[in-house]
Amino acid sequence: MTRSLSLIFVTFLLGSGALAADTKRHFSAEYRLYVSGLLIGKADVHFSASATEYVLSAHMRPAGFGRIAGQSHVVSTTRGALQKGSFVPQRLDLSWNRDDVVKSSHMDYRNGTPLAFTSGYQQPEEFRSQNPITLAEVGPGSVDPFLGLMSPLNGKPLRAACDGAKRIFDGRRLATLTAQNVEFMPPFKHDFPQRRPAVKCDVIWQPIAGYSPASLERAAEFPPVQAHFGQIADTGFAAPLDMRGRSRYGRVTAYAVRHFTESETPLAPFNMREILEK
Repeated sequence: MTRSLSLIFVTFLLGSGALAADTKRHFSAEYRLYVSGLLIGKADVHFSASATEYVLSAHMRPAGFGRIAGQSHVVSTTRGALQKGSFVPQRLDLSWNRDDVVKSSHMDYRNGTPLAFTSGYQQPEEFRSQNPITLAEVGPGSVDPFLGLMSPLNGKPLRAACDGAKRIFDGRRLATLTAQNVEFMPPFKHDFPQRRPAVKCDVIWQPIAGYSPASLERAAEFPPVQAHFGQIADTGFAAPLDMRGRSRYGRVTAYAVRHFTESETPLAPFNMREILEK
């Protein structure tokens, strides 16, 4: 259930701004995840960036009806360099717990290319791919699923949050997220708590390699996800205000009850051990 919650959240959540080279700014956000109108999870997100580097950390946990399935947590932290306003990953750390047992995976990159992947998760036979992909075949230019939710604007208007396609790689599976039907929305045309301009688009998920036969079969039936993006303060980045779509679990919505707000104090990445000790 823990991995299912994180997968749903990641899937629905699928220029330089005012960042000085020697100053790192810190932002936090809170998302809620609903399936068929029922609250099943929450996610806290920390994003820190200077002109040359970034750290994105997320803590996902069950909430509402999701607690019926257990009290497992997922923590994802990705970090790397910023080159011409774009993300160049260097390290991804993912950890999750089942009761008191904590397991983890990590992926190292070199110049934005996956170099090594180690996982504490053993895939069940039915989830294994018949067309696995190697790290060498992935090559440069991919981001992990959580980082894929962020959109560099590269000095362009907010519509750039929905430009083009992203290559998403989680260590085993490669897919693309492609945005289309882009529409700008001024503040008076939406009802998000954050009264700021937004951009709406449809996001199409297309598996490339590393997926099980069942996942590949479902891909053709998977409808586009409707997403709204808002800029993070005056930085050159945008992040989802919401993402809405359908899955085999029903209608799914990830909603930012608090979109990225700036913190005057540094925000450390989430730590699984500290979370479980609370």
